[in-house]
Amino acid sequence: MRLTVLGHASVLVETGTDGVLVDPIFEEVYASGTLCQTPRRALDAEAVIARTTALVVTHIHLDHFHPPTLARFPRTLPIVVPAHEPLVKAVRGLGFTAVTALAPWQRLPLARGRLMATPSDYELEEFGIAVVDGADSYWHMSDAIVAPDVGARVREELGAVSLASVKYQPLRTLIAYQRGLASTMLDRDDLTTSFEAACAAAPVALFPYYSGFAFHGEHAWANRHIAPYRAGEIAALLRERLGAATAVHTVGPGDEFSIAGGDVAYARGASALVRPAPGPDVQPWEPIDPATLPGVAGLADVLWLTLESRRVLAEEVLPWVQAHLDAASGLFDCYRAFKTVWQCVIHLGADRRLHHAIDFRGPRAALFVDHEHPRANVFSHVSGGCLQRVLRREAGPEVFWMAGGYRLYEKILYVGDGAIRAPPWNGWELFERLPDPLTHYLRRGPRPDRHR
Repeated sequence: MRLTVLGHASVLVETGTDGVLVDPIFEEVYASGTLCQTPRRALDAEAVIARTTALVVTHIHLDHFHPPTLARFPRTLPIVVPAHEPLVKAVRGLGFTAVTALAPWQRLPLARGRLMATPSDYELEEFGIAVVDGADSYWHMSDAIVAPDVGARVREELGAVSLASVKYQPLRTLIAYQRGLASTMLDRDDLTTSFEAACAAAPVALFPYYSGFAFHGEHAWANRHIAPYRAGEIAALLRERLGAATAVHTVGPGDEFSIAGGDVAYARGASALVRPAPGPDVQPWEPIDPATLPGVAGLADVLWLTLESRRVLAEEVLPWVQAHLDAASGLFDCYRAFKTVWQCVIHLGADRRLHHAIDFRGPRAALFVDHEHPRANVFSHVSGGCLQRVLRREAGPEVFWMAGGYRLYEKILYVGDGAIRAPPWNGWELFERLPDPLTHYLRRGPRPDRHR
């Protein structure tokens, strides 16, 4: 069995003469110009079509069901969908004559292997899909809402799972978050149960399937505000949870998996079907307006604040934080319990920034100066101008919390008690338990009288 990652949710699974193509989108910009593939791809669509013997559409959402792409395939090609009448009608309306709607756990034989639909606890009919050939198998979770019992049953039904993919940022939760229909964060309970479902399946290898879309053109502003997680972060979390029992990979278009006798081999960029292509940079997740955080006046102030912020964090803030941790005072208990890495971003103006981090995951807090930590999950963005005035005693620390001189946000997921978890609170209830180390220290009282 060979699996080729084609981009975002689309994969081609080939076994014997079977070529099962899941959720294909051939266009780089789609959804009326609102979405684009990221990273951009150079896709040999005709070669993909030639190697496809069956199509699968996991659900009707526009980043999975793309009529212009489906219209390029022969209408006699078998197409498998969930038992969702609007989707069934839509694919039949495209002219497909061999449409099969699968119910949860229902199987469909192929020329050599078979398909098996897995369920979703969502009001919209959707499914995950397993492709099976003897002892070799691939479970494609898609956007299905699943709990660990589903993963356990997948393993029971298949005997063993060779390779699985797990969602981590389904479009519906991103849109709900953007509209303000969700809380201040994504539905992390959905994410953590999905991760645990993948773990319960105990695959030989696993990858976060979302390799990418982004908002495009006039809609690109939304990239700053949604999609907090990156595949590498989720992969690291899954590795911590699963240990050496499962190989966890971060994938991109053109990557391949080869499965034989239950063994799984991964090859980055091995496919000739698709290659990464140049494309515009995508604004990373940063749900603040940096223009509201004033910087400092000139290069002399930049140099002063660079040196002084390093010193204050190393000589004052870090020992103060560690003293609270040693005394179990409660002030930073959640930082340790949730295995957080605090990232401090000091805005100097003209797009210049200082980056410092404190890692709370070990027995002692560790400071990383001039460093963007790859596992950061709590973020403080501080106005360099406000910080300079406070450090020089030209203003009190109230400029931070009264006048908006800093912003705090988080994206905490962690492994605790043998499972991937999210904090039990959100919004202000959580932030009250996550005092910002730098600005909280500066409001505590008189500081050592150092040079100004």
